[in-house]
Amino acid sequence: MSPLPAERLTLFVYVALGASAALGVAVLVLAYRLRAVRRTYARLLAGGGSGEDLLAAVARQVESVDRLRGKLNLIGRETAQLRQRASSLVRTVGFTRYDAFPDIGGQLSYSAAFLDEAGDGIVLSAINGRSEARSYAKPVRGGLSDHNLSDEERTAIAMAMGLPAPADRAPV
Repeated sequence: MSPLPAERLTLFVYVALGASAALGVAVLVLAYRLRAVRRTYARLLAGGGSGEDLLAAVARQVESVDRLRGKLNLIGRETAQLRQRASSLVRTVGFTRYDAFPDIGGQLSYSAAFLDEAGDGIVLSAINGRSEARSYAKPVRGGLSDHNLSDEERTAIAMAMGLPAPADRAPV
């Protein structure tokens, strides 16, 4: 084997230096990425006991997720119970005032409907005259009653249900 000419040897040295520089840059990039991975790994293990390994950290996280899932299920059941209870509470009120008798002014008579979201509840009416006042309470189911309803009571129920007042009697 004969020795290499000087020019080829110089070229070979330059190529080797270039490859070494490229490998040095790659080592620096990989070192930076390794540092980021170590930082993430340390954050993952934080909160556990000292010397905890990755499997123990994952097991701890799985237990935390299971506890959270149990709490979420409990909150879901409680929310359903509250929703059911709230649906039977008085949700809306309809109120109308009127003159029950032509010779008495001031709109002292009234009808008020207190209904839940299904339209169930009660309608209360107070009829005021010159010498006496009478009050009536009638049950309401689905916006209707088994008892005869006055126009004012129908108006109060319609208002409580968010419906337009019956055409024959507008609320005052």
